[in-house]
Amino acid sequence: MKQTVLTIITEIDPKKIEQLKGILVEIQGDLYNNRYLPFSKISLVHFASFVIVDQTGSPSLLVFENNFDGDLSDYLDQLLSVAGVGVDQLYQCCIGYQAAELKSFLTSHVIPPNAYHIGNVGRAAKDVANNRELRKKLQDYLDQLFNLSKPANLSETQLRKNIQAFAKSDIASDLSAELPPHQTLSERVIPWVRLIILGLVLVVLAVGLFPVTIALILILRHKEKTDQPKKDPASLSHVDALMTTENQIAQNHLASITDIKPGKFRLYTLKFVLFAVNTVARIANKGKLSGIPSIHFAHWSIINNKQLLFLSNFDGSWSSYLDDFIDKASPGLTGVWTNAVGFPETRFLILDGARDELRFKAFARNMQIPSLVWYSAYPDLTVQNIDKDSAIREDMWTDLSETDTKTWLKHF
Repeated sequence: MKQTVLTIITEIDPKKIEQLKGILVEIQGDLYNNRYLPFSKISLVHFASFVIVDQTGSPSLLVFENNFDGDLSDYLDQLLSVAGVGVDQLYQCCIGYQAAELKSFLTSHVIPPNAYHIGNVGRAAKDVANNRELRKKLQDYLDQLFNLSKPANLSETQLRKNIQAFAKSDIASDLSAELPPHQTLSERVIPWVRLIILGLVLVVLAVGLFPVTIALILILRHKEKTDQPKKDPASLSHVDALMTTENQIAQNHLASITDIKPGKFRLYTLKFVLFAVNTVARIANKGKLSGIPSIHFAHWSIINNKQLLFLSNFDGSWSSYLDDFIDKASPGLTGVWTNAVGFPETRFLILDGARDELRFKAFARNMQIPSLVWYSAYPDLTVQNIDKDSAIREDMWTDLSETDTKTWLKHF
């Protein structure tokens, strides 16, 4: 199942910004049944959000984040069939919009990601829901079974046979039917080929163009030594405002936008780092990115070659999420954001930077934007929960060894 990650970014009519904010407040107040955009009726969507980027001296922007199954055209068709009137009212608040051209207007304002990560590769939103329902029904069955017979009286093999018999007789076939593979063979192989090619190209450039490589390193070090990191602590009022919407469910949302440091050197360095991150992320298909197990969807997009937008849907608290990045992915994290204005002092692109925990977290908080609307199709599930539910269904009818059977039963 193809999954798509993108944003739709439009310029807000300054005369209508308060009207727009009012609509977004109403949507967030009832995500499932509001009159504008009832997300729960859009079966293709996993996560979605709206944020407003207010910029001194520049137009305010409406950022519509979309993480969905399938192609953009099919997704927009479903979105507009469910909520065309409401989406129309949203974008009436944006410059250049004409009601008769809603789909083409949205398509023309799509910003694809420079790099992205998907935690549960190849699992459609409907499959996530069905897998959860299957697991709940089987857990209810096991509760009833163990009321009649102690678990110790059943071998793992017999217990599995009982579960299979119950599934055949009492559970709808669409809940327990075989799932497609997470990825096709080409989807698994091609990213590794690209990663190998990238590695070889870097080696060839480093050796074959050694003087150029040294020159680039010297330019980088000069810029790093003359950068001006922001040392301001996080604004308490800003943090308080952000925290009013955090930790409401098992997941959280993060949106941030940062100015890219001036000059083409920094811009192209950032584009290269994001290309490398994206290449690595394409082989991260086991629910983890650089060892971080909590990211559902995340992506980085360069806007107008001037700003870096980051959007992430993740499990747990903001603090634990950043701790994971610092502990497990500091080089990549630093390589990206060292090209942003105000980032902590960095050496050789990937050293220090995010390791300066207090300043990095202050930087991250100060760059964060409030999520005015944020929707999750499965607010009670973590990345690991989804993987376990999927594993139950994937191996429901396969031949398992005794050891694999024990592993399978542990998913309940």
